[in-house]
Amino acid sequence: MGTLIPGEAPIYIGIYVDDIIYFSPSDTVERKFEEQLSALGSIDFMGQVTHFLGIEFTWHHHSDGNLSVTLTQQAFVEMLLENLNYSLDATTSTYTSPYRSGLSIDSIPPTTMSSIEHDKLRIQYQSLVGSLNWLAHTTRPDISMVVSLLAQHQSNPSQGHLDAALCVVTYLSPNKNLGIYFSSSKRHKLEAFLHFPVVPKRLIYA
Repeated sequence: MGTLIPGEAPIYIGIYVDDIIYFSPSDTVERKFEEQLSALGSIDFMGQVTHFLGIEFTWHHHSDGNLSVTLTQQAFVEMLLENLNYSLDATTSTYTSPYRSGLSIDSIPPTTMSSIEHDKLRIQYQSLVGSLNWLAHTTRPDISMVVSLLAQHQSNPSQGHLDAALCVVTYLSPNKNLGIYFSSSKRHKLEAFLHFPVVPKRLIYA
């Protein structure tokens, strides 16, 4: 964040290597930034951002004048599934949580294996947790807690930890289009929405 024009709104800039996204509430500030940036070299201005670092931005202009945007990483999740050679029938999946029921990650027992097998498992595990961590930090806060727990075991994972990480992937597969939603409409409180499976009623007779 910085100020280009005294008295005007600041400009917010995100930079990754040679990709840049920027925003200011002031159109004048944005034009000033573009002028200064163009003076440094050949720049391609691509208009309103649609993709950045694998994140897809879907914009909505509402009739009441408000603007909203949804940030998703469906393509990244699909690539992760493809790399794992992982398939799941989304129409029959009932996974509504990234956790495995009845087995806490912190209580997963170690696995007896050779050092070569363990090194192979550790590399696979670290790669998978790294991908999940990227999702958790960008558009999928719903997996942030379980990823935090999984990340604590990266130096010495067991097969059970890898299975727990794959359970997160199983959860992501039918929900790969979920993300974060922002709106310019004013709200006075932060809201979150959770979905729980409907548990059938049980009849107990004495």
